[in-house]
Amino acid sequence: MDKFYELSEETISKFYEILNLKTLPINIKFEFIGNSKQKEMIKISKIADQYSFIMKKEIMVSINEEMIENFDDDSISILMEQEIDKLYINIETGKIKLLKTDLNTFSSLVNKHGIEKVARANKVEELYIDQKDDQKTCDNFLN
Repeated sequence: MDKFYELSEETISKFYEILNLKTLPINIKFEFIGNSKQKEMIKISKIADQYSFIMKKEIMVSINEEMIENFDDDSISILMEQEIDKLYINIETGKIKLLKTDLNTFSSLVNKHGIEKVARANKVEELYIDQKDDQKTCDNFLN
């Protein structure tokens, strides 16, 4: 079996069904590709500017349909939404960036403390770091 292949219309429709639940400030053009060797069910990546210009597409969506066939609907929806949530569009410039996930942890911590407490702890840590960075920027500006 080839590594890359054309995705089924059903898979692409499922992606757009989940995407349409989001509010994006601009219309993004997607290119879809199947990847049988990919370890993630779905992976979104930014297309390099020169290829984006040629293809008239901004984002590559790579999906392993074998995983979709074996996953339940909730897992498929969550994994697709999680990947779509990485998209960040600067409204002023129209530039598209891919964000990193904001919660990476171990399942044992989630089982022990609950997702809300773990997410809060991670957010507090992130805010603290941001605050320190802002303070350094202010200090540098004033000096």
